[in-house]
Amino acid sequence: MSAIEHRLREVFASVFGVDAGRLSAGASPASIPEWDSVSHIQLFLAIEAEFGTEFDPDEIAGLAAFGAIQQRLEAGT
Repeated sequence: MSAIEHRLREVFASVFGVDAGRLSAGASPASIPEWDSVSHIQLFLAIEAEFGTEFDPDEIAGLAAFGAIQQRLEAGT
């Protein structure tokens, strides 16, 4: 597990109140009932704070799976 994945798991666990060890790349609003439109924004605010990065608002709407967010962070763009 990469450092980015570990940190991202911790952010997800904090925002959604889920077990970080049970998250998979496919984790999404369909598999995490707590993931709604408000918590989606909270998630990205927490990710931005943790990783010191910013996301474009249009990009935030399209990133709705753990694996996609991880890939974006690892790409660093």
